[in-house]
Amino acid sequence: MTGVVERMLGGEERIAGRLIPDAAGRFVWGNGVITMVFEASDAAPVRLVGLSGRGMSPVDANIPGEPDAQPIVELRSSIDGGGDNRLQLAASAAGLKLRFVKALLVSPPADESMGSGPNAKPMDALAIVQRDPNGNGPLVISVFKTRTGLSAVRTYTMLHNDDEYPVEAVSSMNVTLPLAAARLDDAQTLIYSGESSWDLENAWSCQPLRATPLRDRDQHVNPGMSSARFARSSSSTWSTGEYQPAGIVEGFSEDVAARPFSFMWQIEHNGAWEWEIGEDDPGIRVSAYGPEYRDHQWFTMLGEGNDFISVPVAFAICAGDWQRVVAEMTVHRRVLRRHHAAAQGRSGVFDDTLLRVVYNDYMNTLWGDPTIEKELPLVEGASKVGADVFCIDAGWYDDEGGGWWDMVGEWQPSCDRFGTVRLAGLIHDIQAHGMIAGLWLEPEVVGVRSPIAKELPDDAFFCRHGRRVADQGRYHLDFRSPVAREHANATVDRLIDEFGIGYFKFDYNTMPGVGTDVHVDSVGEGLLEHCRAVQDWIDDVRRRHPEVIIENCGSGAMRADYAMLGRLDLQSTSDQADPLVYAAIAAGAGMTVLPEQQGNWGYAQEEMDDEKAVFTLTAGILGRLYLSGFINRMDPMRLALVRDAVALHRKVLDEQGHVMPWWPYELPDFRDTWLAYGLRHDERISKDLYPEVAGIIGEHGHREYLAVWRRGGISSMYLNLGEGAHITQVFPDPAHPEHAPSAKPWTIEQVDPQTVCLTVANDDVPSARIFAVTYDDAGKESESEGASRA
Repeated sequence: MTGVVERMLGGEERIAGRLIPDAAGRFVWGNGVITMVFEASDAAPVRLVGLSGRGMSPVDANIPGEPDAQPIVELRSSIDGGGDNRLQLAASAAGLKLRFVKALLVSPPADESMGSGPNAKPMDALAIVQRDPNGNGPLVISVFKTRTGLSAVRTYTMLHNDDEYPVEAVSSMNVTLPLAAARLDDAQTLIYSGESSWDLENAWSCQPLRATPLRDRDQHVNPGMSSARFARSSSSTWSTGEYQPAGIVEGFSEDVAARPFSFMWQIEHNGAWEWEIGEDDPGIRVSAYGPEYRDHQWFTMLGEGNDFISVPVAFAICAGDWQRVVAEMTVHRRVLRRHHAAAQGRSGVFDDTLLRVVYNDYMNTLWGDPTIEKELPLVEGASKVGADVFCIDAGWYDDEGGGWWDMVGEWQPSCDRFGTVRLAGLIHDIQAHGMIAGLWLEPEVVGVRSPIAKELPDDAFFCRHGRRVADQGRYHLDFRSPVAREHANATVDRLIDEFGIGYFKFDYNTMPGVGTDVHVDSVGEGLLEHCRAVQDWIDDVRRRHPEVIIENCGSGAMRADYAMLGRLDLQSTSDQADPLVYAAIAAGAGMTVLPEQQGNWGYAQEEMDDEKAVFTLTAGILGRLYLSGFINRMDPMRLALVRDAVALHRKVLDEQGHVMPWWPYELPDFRDTWLAYGLRHDERISKDLYPEVAGIIGEHGHREYLAVWRRGGISSMYLNLGEGAHITQVFPDPAHPEHAPSAKPWTIEQVDPQTVCLTVANDDVPSARIFAVTYDDAGKESESEGASRA
C-alpha cells in the first residue's frame, strides 16, 4: 500500500512530519489549547488515553491515562463482526485487530484560507494510520483537525482496501472521557440531549448518567463492558427531525479537589447518523457515526476505486459546566462557516449577510397564498419598519389554487396571482423600496403531476425496487444525477438572472426514506452519496452567486445540521405559530444553532394586545429577527414598537459574532413557566480568540443581552447574574412607553451583589422583556467565571 496514505491525505507535499511514539507508546498532539494523548501498542489498537481543553489541567505523555480507554475507531464488517456479541457497535472485531502504523502531521492545502476574522490560519491535522498486521482488513486513517485558539477538534475516518471488503459501520469519533483525570466518577456525570420534532424543536433535557439505560450494574461484581447504551439516531434526511445530532457529557462536583469539565459533540451530516454513550470497564465513551447497517441499511464494498471517508464529527472540551462547552462549540461553528465561505469564494461578502433583517410573508400571515393585492401593502409595511429583505414564501408558482404541493418542479411564476404586473412587477416594487427580493424554493423535489416529472429520467430520482420513490404526491431528486443537478441549477440561475433574486429560502418538506438502490451496494450508501452531492451542489451555487443569501429550512428546523448550516446563512428555527410555544424553541436554539443563524419568527399583529406583541418580537431580537405579520394593518403605535425591535436587533447584530449563548436561569424546558436566554461575552475565550474585543471589555466594560419570558405561574423570578451586574430593561423601551403603553416596565430589585429579582408588571397575561446587562470592575472576575443557576 505504498503511497496510498499520502494519496488519500492529499499528496506527499501535504505531509509535514511524523509523531514518533515514546518508549511507553505515547504521542501527544494539539494546538496549545486542546491536547490529546494517544497510546500505541503491539497488543492493542491506538487509544486516546488523555484529553484536555481550555481551562483544564493540560495533559502530557506522562499522565497515568484513562483506565480501559477504548480504541479511537470502531470498524465492523459482515465477515468480521463484533468482539463481544452483546454489543451492537462497540468492541468491533475488525477494529480490535488494528495496530499502529504511523502518525503523520498534515498541512492544509496551499490555497486553504479562512478569509477575514479570527482564526485566519489554516487548519492543521493529525492522521493516525492503523491496519491489521496480518493484512486481513482495510487500511484505517483517523484524521483529527483543529485551528489555533480552538478548544475543539473535527474528526473523521478514511478506509482503503485493495480487494473487496464489506464495511457495515465505521465510527467518525470514539472518545474515552477523562473522568479519572478530573477525579470524577459515574455518579458525577450528567447527560444532555436534545429532541427535535416539527413545531417542537430544540427541546433539550438533562439527566444523570444512572437515570439513562446505563444503570449501575456493580462493575466490581459484574466486570466487563456494559451492553447498555444511551443512543440517538436519525434514519433519513430530516437530520434533526427527531433528535439532535449533538450531545453533552458534563462531569461535575462540589469537591474542591475535583476538576469539573464538559464534553460536547455534533455530527455534521445532513442525512442518517447515530451517536451513543457507553460504559467501559470502567469509564465512559462517546461514539459517533454517520450511517451504519444496523440502523440505516448502509454498507459499502471497499475495493479498487472505492475508498471511503466517514462523515465529519466535531467535539469540544473545556473546564466548567455545559454552558462553557456550548460556547466552545459556538466558536467552532463560526470558524466552520468562515471556512466554507472562503472555500466558496464568499469571504468578501460574508459579514454583510450577518446584518440583514428579513421579512417573510408566510407565518401567521399569507400562509402560502400570495397575491398582488395582499403583497403590495406588506412590502410597504416591511419597508417602513426597516427590513432589508422581503421574501415571498410558498405559492408564488401556483396557478391551480391548491396544486402547489404535487405540481411543483417547474418553478415558473403563477400567471393569475399577480395581475398584469406579474411576479416581476411585485419584485420590482420590493426592490424599489430598497429591499432585497427573496423567494421560497424547494429545489430537491418534483410533484408527481408536474410536467418535469415526465421530462426527467427515472435515475434523476430516488428509486427502490425499480420504481421511483413517491412520498405524499412528490418525487425526490437524486443529486448524484447530473440531470437532477442541472435542473436545480437551471432553476436557481434563471430566477436570479430573470428577477434579480438576492435571497432564497430553501425549504425541505419531503424525505426519500432509507435511500435509493440505483448504482450502489446498499440503499444507505445511495442516501449518503446523495446527501454529499447536495452539499457539493450548495457549494457550487454559492460559488456562482456569492452575494445571494440562502436560508436553510426543513419544515421548520428538521434539517438543521452543520453540514447544511456550515454552508448556508440562517436557519428557520420552527414552523410554530403559537408565540407561547415559540418562546421555548427560541430559548433553546443556542444549543444547536449559532445566534446569528437563528431565524426566529417575530409575527406581531395589530389585533394583539401590547404584551403579546412584545412577547412574539422578543423571540427574534437576540437571534435573527425573522419578521412576519400584517404590518400594513398596524397603527403608528404598533409600527413604532416593531421599529424599536428592529433597531435593538441591529445593535445586537453588531456584537453577535463575538458573544456566546447564555442561560442564567436553567436549561430551557418546554414546560417551564419562566424562560431566560441571553448573549454574553466569554472572557476566557475572548482573550484567546478575540484579543481586541477582550481589550475593549477590559478598558470600557461591555453590554450583554438577556431575554426573559414569563408564560404563567408566579409573578417573580430570581437570577444570579454574577458580582457587579447591572440590569436595565431595553425592550420595550421604557423611554418610549407610548409604543406599548399596556406593557409597562418590569420591576428590577437588586437582592444582593449577585442576584436580581424580576417581577412582571401584569401577572394576568404572559409577558416578556429584553434587558441589557453590564458589569462594573469589581464584577469582572466573577462574571468571567460564569453566572450560576438561581
